[in-house]
Amino acid sequence: MQNSMLLKISFIISLAGILILLLLSDISQPELIEIKTINKDLLNQKIQIKGNTTGIKEYNTFQILTIQDKTGEIPVLINKYNKLHIKLNQEITIIGRLTEYNKRLQVQADKILTLKLSGNIK
Repeated sequence: MQNSMLLKISFIISLAGILILLLLSDISQPELIEIKTINKDLLNQKIQIKGNTTGIKEYNTFQILTIQDKTGEIPVLINKYNKLHIKLNQEITIIGRLTEYNKRLQVQADKILTLKLSGNIK
């Protein structure tokens, strides 16, 4: 009886720990950085950038956005099935992993935050 009770308690504590880790990983966000500071030292790390879309290239299963801030620009790869309607010159925030493709740095987006305005502004 005591072994089964210890097993249940261990299982509950393990499950609670996993849930806490999942919540913390979703809540914690990397610090916002300027595009000019992005370099190979940040490869495979999560980064956060903010800028305007200056280019959109459509492919079958993904899009490549060009994001520009006041310091530079970088391509951002997003899954086309995200159902986001991103437009040119739209300000967005990207949280993603820095990767390299054909010797060029790019961001593989995990999260895309857009600003939506509603109502009339007078």
